[in-house]
Amino acid sequence: MRRQILHVDMDAFYVAVEQLENPALLGRPVIVGADPGGRGVVMAASYEARRFGVHSAQPIRLARRLCPHAVFLRGHHAKYAEYSRRLDELFAEFTPLVEMVSIDEAYLDLTGCERLHGPAFRAADCLIRAIKNRIGLNASVGLATSHLVAKIASDQAKPRGLLYVLPGYEAEFLAPLPVGRMPGIGKVTEPQLLSLGLVTIGDLARFGRDRLRARFGKLGEWFYAKSLGQEGETDPREDGPKSISHETTFEEDTNNVEELQRTLSWLSQRVGRRLREHRLFARTVGLKIRFAPFRTITRDATLDEPTHLDWVIFQNVLQLFENVFDPGLRVRLLGVRVSNLEAGVFQRRLLDAAQTDKLSRLAQAADQIRSRFGFEAVQWARSLERGGRAVREGVTGQARLRPGAGRT
Repeated sequence: MRRQILHVDMDAFYVAVEQLENPALLGRPVIVGADPGGRGVVMAASYEARRFGVHSAQPIRLARRLCPHAVFLRGHHAKYAEYSRRLDELFAEFTPLVEMVSIDEAYLDLTGCERLHGPAFRAADCLIRAIKNRIGLNASVGLATSHLVAKIASDQAKPRGLLYVLPGYEAEFLAPLPVGRMPGIGKVTEPQLLSLGLVTIGDLARFGRDRLRARFGKLGEWFYAKSLGQEGETDPREDGPKSISHETTFEEDTNNVEELQRTLSWLSQRVGRRLREHRLFARTVGLKIRFAPFRTITRDATLDEPTHLDWVIFQNVLQLFENVFDPGLRVRLLGVRVSNLEAGVFQRRLLDAAQTDKLSRLAQAADQIRSRFGFEAVQWARSLERGGRAVREGVTGQARLRPGAGRT
């Protein structure tokens, strides 16, 4: 039985949700992200705004210069999470094998579901229509025999399209595409391939497995298999994160100690959540602080016992902060990082076991609420400004994976 993998990618998801709830935004250039006068980035842009060169992850000030007449929105994360939950429920009606890889993107394995929904192409068409009729959003869908080909096909189908790569035609479909279109080939690997004259995915296939392996080791074998559209092994670099970090750049440089401590609390919660998502524990906690204009200091602390708890991370990073903070200097950026990650169960100190279990249950409960209503739905009091407003993310926030593990 041939596998039938469906990749669903919502079209301009954040913008589409805003337009659905406010039809006056339809047909207008809309940009969701940070304050257009600040240092943040674009989260999403409508297709009307993209015509002016605006795209996600772009500095918000550049987006404002490119499209000054756009409607700028700060975004509503709890609302986006609710729409994502509704999508997940709809996907589950088509197959029990659903993998939500982000808030607006999922893989559905339709293999063996023909008796329920008919042929896979028909099921994919029904899914697109159901998303539009029941939720009101548009989606692009790729259908193929592997996750990689399905993902590339959905990108080719944008916007509001369905592309089916027939079994046996995977390599032919991929061959003319640039090597940079293959997930896993990013800013580091792509120049190396181009230097060898490997411009398209078809060039990778023609270069051959042996020569790719000689140049890139096991990764070269992975390139070759993927150039043919084969599922095969996973990317050898994707064996879990080596470190996890989250950082934010302030819209205005500040030396306000309370604001800086609130931000460290918020960042510690972000990092702790990512640790628990990966079921990992960190033995090293690190601080990154950048004073204006560009003097950057990093400090690390090794823990006696690995942790995935926000409070433990915060207490240690706060100590590092107090050791290096200079009240006479303004801070431009703060970051929290954990490394030396472990996946195994460890022996906890008996005197701390009860408190650790309590904090762990509290963190897991908060994770469940945030998964449904957005990260800001639950916050420590230490992360809140006076008046109860949560710290908001600045320019950057990311989990740093092993170098080259994915395209960003």
